[in-house]
Amino acid sequence: MNILYVQYWDIIRSKEDEYSSFIINKYNPVAKAAGLEIVGGYYVEAGMGPSTIACFTANDISEINRCVLNENFIKLNNELLTYVDNKRSLLAISTGRTGLEKYQIQEGVWKWNHYYTVKPEKKELYRAFIKKAVEVIKKIDFVELTEEWHILYGGISDYLLEMSFKDPYDIARLMNNEDFRELEKLLKKEIITDYSSRILRSTERFEKPRWITL
Repeated sequence: MNILYVQYWDIIRSKEDEYSSFIINKYNPVAKAAGLEIVGGYYVEAGMGPSTIACFTANDISEINRCVLNENFIKLNNELLTYVDNKRSLLAISTGRTGLEKYQIQEGVWKWNHYYTVKPEKKELYRAFIKKAVEVIKKIDFVELTEEWHILYGGISDYLLEMSFKDPYDIARLMNNEDFRELEKLLKKEIITDYSSRILRSTERFEKPRWITL
């Protein structure tokens, strides 16, 4: 099962240089030493903040809990607050419905992430929607339906549907795809509440090859 642990924050403008040094020289190495695998870092280009996102994974939830309770990791997060504001955390597990075996770091990608809560009486319709969404997106060569996450805590909704693109212009192309638009219309009109989305851009601080010699 894929596990996603996310930390969000806004960088204090007057401390950007010190922040960069801290992330490169301390934050990433200490997080890895605590047992967290770095699987992405992103800037929010469109949508709700905070503006910077760090993504981690581990083998199971108990390992995540052990890592975040690690004394060195606690100290690391306290030090991080010297450089950032609005820090938040999120924990999510894969639903297993997209067929992704292992969640790994992606290089140079853009994300269009969808956040929502499924209406209680629409669970069966939602499962059918996800099955159809997997079929439709597999036929489109410029987008990957990366993962469907069930958010356990830290979110403002219950689900995160994660899509990946190599080019940000392809997000607009997907928005104009007729099959996708029909699915999106069904989802928003009939099945969910609390919808929001983010467009994310990968940061160099978390990409290969510099950090996944990690």
